[in-house]
Amino acid sequence: MDHIAVSINIEPYKEETEGILTAELAEIGYGGFLTAVPVLKAYIPASVFNESHLRLILGTYGISEYSKKFVPEKNWNTDWESRFDPVTVNAGKGCSIRAPGRDSMITVWPETKWRLVIEPESSFGTGHHPTTYMMLEALLQMEENGSIKNKHVLDMGCGTGVLAILAAKMGAAIPVHALDNDRRAVNSCRENARRNRIAHKIIVKQGDASLVQRNRYGLILANIHKNILADEMDTLSNGLGPEGGHLLLSGFYLPDVPVLMNAANRNGLTLVARKEKEEWVLLHLRKKQ
Repeated sequence: MDHIAVSINIEPYKEETEGILTAELAEIGYGGFLTAVPVLKAYIPASVFNESHLRLILGTYGISEYSKKFVPEKNWNTDWESRFDPVTVNAGKGCSIRAPGRDSMITVWPETKWRLVIEPESSFGTGHHPTTYMMLEALLQMEENGSIKNKHVLDMGCGTGVLAILAAKMGAAIPVHALDNDRRAVNSCRENARRNRIAHKIIVKQGDASLVQRNRYGLILANIHKNILADEMDTLSNGLGPEGGHLLLSGFYLPDVPVLMNAANRNGLTLVARKEKEEWVLLHLRKKQ
């Protein structure tokens, strides 16, 4: 698939502005975000690129300076992977993520317990974004506490499948379920599961929250837009098993927390822990037993 690479000059640069732009661009099909301050680079399939829509979003934040480049299909992965530096979360006992073929001549991985090879393509989930990084951190902490092994897990809005893959490697109950409404993400997740030799442990489906199975999961991972989280909080709560299932939510900012916590409380969910990174937030909730 051919892509358009858009380079946006954020002046004056603010992390908050970058985060908001990333979220808004993702809503209209952009992915593969990279930052080299003050420039944010984002990719979108050429078939859905709409420059007027792009200008409208940028204009909201007083941004007028950007450039675009056509990236043929055969060069897409090369163009992205050349900028995809490996990610390490909790060196020593955590996890490391790299693109296939990246540093292939290096035989020694970073000293981590879990090692993942992820082809980013046009989906979220390389560990670079603060929300994905926090979700990985939370999974690692839950594993230390024995809260992953043999648990039925759902990764809702799976993107590349990095969270589902890590959960499967940690010994979650088979099969781990991965769900996304974007066909590209579904294909990406399946390919990455095969790449990590655990395709037999993950079922990937295309769809929305209506596919969440009632009272099925010990852990649901949802790194998606705040509006979906708030609207589907009852569905997510009903999807947790009666033994007190866990729900990890991210994809939103500090000002969004009260709305999400109100929805959580109405649906029998209590706060276990909260993380913050670069104005983004993760909420670890648990269903009341």
